Amino acid sequence: MKLTLILLQMLSLFKKNKQPKLAPVKELTLDEFEKAKLKARIAFIDDEDISHVERLREDGYNITHFDDIENIDDFLRKKYHVVVLDIQGIGKSISPKSEGWGILKYLKQANPNMVVIMFTGAEWSITKYKGESEVADDFIGKDLEFLDFKSKLDNGIKKAFSPSYHFEIERKKLLNEISGTTSIEQVKKIIDDYGSDKEIAMGELKKVTQNSNIIGSVNNLLSIISNIKNLIV
Repeated sequence: MKLTLILLQMLSLFKKNKQPKLAPVKELTLDEFEKAKLKARIAFIDDEDISHVERLREDGYNITHFDDIENIDDFLRKKYHVVVLDIQGIGKSISPKSEGWGILKYLKQANPNMVVIMFTGAEWSITKYKGESEVADDFIGKDLEFLDFKSKLDNGIKKAFSPSYHFEIERKKLLNEISGTTSIEQVKKIIDDYGSDKEIAMGELKKVTQNSNIIGSVNNLLSIISNIKNLIV
């Protein structure tokens, strides 16, 4: 009887100290990206036709073209991975003074994880709206040849599907919340080691912090990582 009790205690201690199975977060391989990029939801917003869009569609890209945005919250609910946004001629009804720059600012405030590429041929506008332009993920010139245009778009999709890109966005929020014995390195290690399994990662996170804002921020990041993972299944 005593031996059985000792064995049960040892088993309980083993289970308590046993580390969960690793589920590391990884960037997409080249082959995985080639599969995933055609599943990316891409929005082009321009009041003019874009010559390269039809060719990109023929290559398999999932592109929706909008002449303008009238209801920006409805647009956000569609959860596009990448938005290619014109600067002039759009947003006149909801951002009449700054047009595309005003749209960019709102999109990035509402959803910092959305990749937004500005589509322009007006260099002076980038200088004039320097503060707004700094939050853009990239710029595509309207005079780019097809392959250069395609390369810029692919780079935007890579960002949208990169766990590291999304972690850097969440890092800013985390640094404002982390204090005491919890460190950003601890949180990053949990994400790196277990982030491919959201349930395990959240369980490990709650062992080191009960801060609801940290938990919420990491939960958002892990949801994004899970959605990326689902694109390559």
